[in-house]
Amino acid sequence: MEGRRFAAVLILAICLLAPGAAASRRHVLLNVCILPAITGPCKASMQRYYFDVTSYNCKTFIYGGCLGNGNNFHTYDECFDKCGLVIGR
Repeated sequence: MEGRRFAAVLILAICLLAPGAAASRRHVLLNVCILPAITGPCKASMQRYYFDVTSYNCKTFIYGGCLGNGNNFHTYDECFDKCGLVIGR
């Protein structure tokens, strides 16, 4: 599992730093923003925000602390800045 996570982070870093990074970054963010909110199996109870593609808005969910995905933001503003502006209406 750690190997996959490392590979995903490495691919993301390459996309963000490569020539044409603006288009690649938008594509990566779009892919993150369409993911579902995932609580994960851990037992923490952290309020987080995810971008909901059906309402084009950021909504709260409870994150357990592990095994989520990239559609998991600490604040509404962070969520909307990354996803609301990328997906738009």
